[in-house]
This record gives sequence, structure tokens and C-alpha cells, in this order.
Amino acid sequence: MGFATYVQLLTDPLFQTALMKTILWIFVLVALGNAAGLVIASLIYNVENPRARNVLTAYFIYPLSLSLVATGIIWRWLLDNDRGIGNYLGAPLQGENAFWSISLVSVWVYAGLATLFYLAMFYNVDKSQLESAQVDGAGRVYTMLRVVIPQSKQGFIISTIFFTLFSIQMFDLPYAILFINPNVMTLVMYTFMKFTAFYLAVASAAAVAIVALSAVIVIPYALIGLKRWIR
Repeated sequence: MGFATYVQLLTDPLFQTALMKTILWIFVLVALGNAAGLVIASLIYNVENPRARNVLTAYFIYPLSLSLVATGIIWRWLLDNDRGIGNYLGAPLQGENAFWSISLVSVWVYAGLATLFYLAMFYNVDKSQLESAQVDGAGRVYTMLRVVIPQSKQGFIISTIFFTLFSIQMFDLPYAILFINPNVMTLVMYTFMKFTAFYLAVASAAAVAIVALSAVIVIPYALIGLKRWIR
């Protein structure tokens, strides 16, 4: 596996598609996953009944307990044009719609993880600050926006790192829904396809690219997060 192999890899249109889809998946999952997790965590945090709070938390993290293959099969049935509701949603598993549909499914799966991280940060807020806000007459919304949420940056950093890694490693979910499909081609799926076709040199180069992409994105971000945490 020499330099020529990497040139062959980088000039492969299918690899370029897989790389762009993976990067786009990172942005979608990080943005929507964090937004959904923050909203859900804020709602759960303000539920006063402990039992209801526990039930809601379990409900939103339930998708994490399912196998991604099982989740993919379930959503494939639900979004199917013939047996599911696909016709009513404009053929969500066809063409470019497939990528956005499966991206939203991945957000549904992983939003619960961000919810847990944000809840951990919320419950770690200094009680004296909450009491001071109450004494000043601050309502729940103001307290959340000005006191609680600003102190949950570590939750955002951790969930972003996990979401990035999940996106780069994405395989089970799109494969279970659409198998090998250029519309949802990821780097891991591309590597798998090349290995099964016995293009071992190209597949090995793609595997190196996956590790390099993970390191380039995650390590600097993790270092920034550690510096902020230490401060």
C-alpha cells in the first residue's frame, strides 16, 4: 500500500461521495443531536415529580438500548412506500431524501445521549446560584437561559465528541435501512464494500483515512474541552 493507493483512493468519486456524506452527517448529528438533547434535558430538569422525571428520562434514552440493526429494520418498515408511511412523506428512502431521513433517525437514536450529558451538567450547577436567582425573582425560563444552560458547556463538548465519532463510524443504521446505497454512503460503508470486493489495498487506505479524520477532528476539540474544564 503505497502513495499510488492513496491517490487512487482520493480520486475515486465514490470515496469523495462517502467523505462528503460523512462530514455532512457529522454536522447534522452534532447540530440537531445537541439541540434536541438540550431541549429534552431542559424539559426533564423542570419536571418536579421525581417519578415522572425518571420515566421521561428512560423514555428518551430508550433508543440507545436498541441494536442499531434492529432500529434500522424497524425504520425501514415504517418508511417503506408499500408497507409503511413512505407514500405520505414523499418517498423518504429514495434519492437524496434517503440521507436526510436516515440522518434524522440517527438524531432520534442519539439525542438521548446528549440529554444525559446535559442533565448531568444541569444537576451539577451550584445551588447557591439557583437560590440567588429565585431571590431576585427570576422565573424558570430566565433561570434556565441565564444560569443553568450557560454552565453546561462541558456537556456540549462531550456530546459533540461522541456524535463526531458515531458519525465517522456510521454503518449499521444506513446499511440496515438501505444496504449499500450511494445516497447514504459513509466511509465505513465504503471500506466494507472494498474489502468484500477484495480491493484490499484501497480498503486499507480508506481505513487509515477514517482514523486520520477521527484524529484531526476529535483530538483538537478534546484538547480545547480539557483546557476549559481545567479552568
